Amino acid sequence: MGITAEYQSAFTSSFQEFFGNAKDVGWELYHLSSEPENDFPSWLTFTIRNPLGGRALVFRYHSLENKFYAHLKVQVIPGEENWSLDQLFHKKGYTDLDADDILSSGGEWLFFSLARHYFGIIISFCPRILEPDYFLE
Repeated sequence: MGITAEYQSAFTSSFQEFFGNAKDVGWELYHLSSEPENDFPSWLTFTIRNPLGGRALVFRYHSLENKFYAHLKVQVIPGEENWSLDQLFHKKGYTDLDADDILSSGGEWLFFSLARHYFGIIISFCPRILEPDYFLE
């Protein structure tokens, strides 16, 4: 299995484990990657978006730099704000670990370790992170 398929599989299966079917909860899942350079993409992303909430969770891995970024993207007028999930989780006291800690200890299940870390915190402490602030009736 290539790195792109492994990344997508890890985040998709972990999402389903924690949240169930994306269509049942009304969220959209996206996978993107850069064009391969020497048979290896330089970046991979996994995005979870609630089309009604104006928010998305974006998990991005830069393979050339071995860096991982997790952001909450919030649509505002005009544009968009990006909030680091690592900083948010540290500030709220949800975890002492961040992406660098997991990258250094993830082993061969690196992407599963990253997905389970972030989804575990979200389901435990902030499961409504993508829900809309209000509903139009």
